[in-house]
Amino acid sequence: MPSSSNRRARYRRTRYLLFALGAALGSALGLVLGSLLTFWIGEETVRAVQRGLRRLTGGDDRPNFEMLLQ
Repeated sequence: MPSSSNRRARYRRTRYLLFALGAALGSALGLVLGSLLTFWIGEETVRAVQRGLRRLTGGDDRPNFEMLLQ
């Protein structure tokens, strides 16, 4: 019959192992899902976001009609 300290040490080791496996699995899953989401969003969405940011900062060639209304 194993002693209680031996059983406690085995339980602690199992807990750490499960934590490490969960962390590794979560990281890998997050990386895969992030890559798939980026691929699914695509280049056109990235360009649209860039155009929107340029318009907000005034870095595009088009006139800012909101400024003309003042």
